[in-house]
Amino acid sequence: MKKYISYLPLAALLLVGCQTEDTRQIPNTQPDVHGNITNLKKTNSKQDAAVAEILVEAVEGIETSHTKASLRIDNKTLIEGQDGAVLKLEQLREGQLVEVWFKDPVMESFPVQAHAAAIRVSNY
Repeated sequence: MKKYISYLPLAALLLVGCQTEDTRQIPNTQPDVHGNITNLKKTNSKQDAAVAEILVEAVEGIETSHTKASLRIDNKTLIEGQDGAVLKLEQLREGQLVEVWFKDPVMESFPVQAHAAAIRVSNY
């Protein structure tokens, strides 16, 4: 019996590690850029590589940290609608109003270049 009890902590760790629940969520901070998608280009679909690049340009009258951003999107980027529904990359379109949160590091060029950690689409 003692032999089996020593395996309980290991079994508990394995069960915790096997959880498949997606814990990604939109950050509770102001977005790094808020504007329209003006260019969308699908790229490489290899594992851990960017699968799309978008250019987001701020809309006049909306306060944002950056006026223009070139963003890489991969399979780790959370994309969701205003209502919280998870969206697919294929649902992104030029002209959509989006809020985007960056993942570090950010290249401070013009336009700023970054990886998109999360995208909220206002009109999909």
